[in-house]
Parts: sequence; structure tokens; C-alpha cells
Amino acid sequence: MPEKTPAALRIAVARLAPEAVAKFDSHWASAMEQARQEYSLLPGRQFVEHWWTWVAVTRHPERAARLRECERVIADSDDRSLRRSAAEEIARILAASTAEAGA
Repeated sequence: MPEKTPAALRIAVARLAPEAVAKFDSHWASAMEQARQEYSLLPGRQFVEHWWTWVAVTRHPERAARLRECERVIADSDDRSLRRSAAEEIARILAASTAEAGA
């Protein structure tokens, strides 16, 4: 796992999914703009936590695929219990990934 810094995370994102770098950069720019507007460090912290968690999940391709499938179920299903199960599985995936990464 990379350090919890924007520079280290950008390198990790580029290694794991080069196509995600543009989204990373755009998110960074908007987080910094929000931080300036609000005079707050919180947007930067939230950005780092988001991308650190993304790296923790994405480094396990099978977990990342399952997470995307659960997100699809939540977005597309009319079955409330199926959506709830998918949301619970997402929570387990995120918790396991960040725990293994040393959160």
C-alpha cells in the first residue's frame, strides 16, 4: 500500500488502472478548489481517504469486480432485499480491504 499522500496515491492509481488517472486528477482539482473556497483541510483528507480505499480494493481484482457488481445491483435492481444484501457486501469488501491495508 502506498503512503496516504496524493503523490503516492497517484502513482498507485497509475500502476493499477492508468485509465483512472484522469478521474484522480479531476477529483484532486475539485477537492483543492473546495478546500480553498471553504478554508478547510477536510476536502483534501476526504480525497486521500477515498483514493486510499480505492487502491486497497483495486489491488485485488476479484474484489474490485465483485464491488462493481454489487454497485450495479444497487443501481439496477427493483428488489429491496437484493439491494440491501449488495450494500452489506460492499461494506464487508471495504472493511476487509482497508483492514488488510492497515487502515
